[in-house]
Amino acid sequence: MTDLSHQVKKIIALLVVFAGVLAAQAADTNAVQTTNSVVASSAATNSFVPVKKPAWQSQVSAGLTLTRGNSDTVLFASKFQTQKKQPQNEWLFEADATYGEDNHVLSEEILHGSGQYNHNVTQRFYGFGNLDAVHDGIQDLAYQVSLSPGAGYYFIKTLPTSLVGEIGPGIICERRGEDDQTYMSLRLGEHWDQKLNPTAKLWEKVEVLPEVTKFDNYIVNSQFGVETALTKKLSLQVTLDDNFVNEPAAGRKNNDARLISSIVYKF
Repeated sequence: MTDLSHQVKKIIALLVVFAGVLAAQAADTNAVQTTNSVVASSAATNSFVPVKKPAWQSQVSAGLTLTRGNSDTVLFASKFQTQKKQPQNEWLFEADATYGEDNHVLSEEILHGSGQYNHNVTQRFYGFGNLDAVHDGIQDLAYQVSLSPGAGYYFIKTLPTSLVGEIGPGIICERRGEDDQTYMSLRLGEHWDQKLNPTAKLWEKVEVLPEVTKFDNYIVNSQFGVETALTKKLSLQVTLDDNFVNEPAAGRKNNDARLISSIVYKF
């Protein structure tokens, strides 16, 4: 437990540092853009015009499943997401947790956090930096931290539909079972979004992380989701998350899937 606590603290520290760097970059970028906008506006009108900055868009979701009687189970899942998009820069952060018991035996224990910064080079092409950290008690994964820079491209970028691909090198540090590993990887990602109407949408994303020197050691994370609005602030969301590890810890299965329904609050 002491080792796990120590590793979790390391993961949290990495995320805090990463968030701090992005926040500093955001502050510098906003300052420069605001100054340029004010100067241009003053030159044209000889008066100060306030500049409206892009706002952070955030949401929090929570889902709970209970059964009693012939079975005694509980499953709780929650997620926080926030993002800020500007013409040239984008910041995306999320943190989620899942906990479950089946007849008083632990069945789910996941803590996850990630952050990504995108810099748009053109309307479709961008560079990015991605940091991801996860703890999975059922897979006997004390921690896994992955860092990946790379490039992304929008194959489709319209109002109802977007399809983007990402590729880049990466480094993964993990403790799975009794093994500590640090290795170079590739990161191949794909993300599709589809608005069905003003109140409903679908999405799907896949991430493949193979070890560079041993392609038999790879991880595949995927998600499919659907969301429909209940009110302006509330919506109902159903997601299917799947995590496949080709070389799991001893005594563990290589695939975990979770179907989660949640209420989402946007602010």
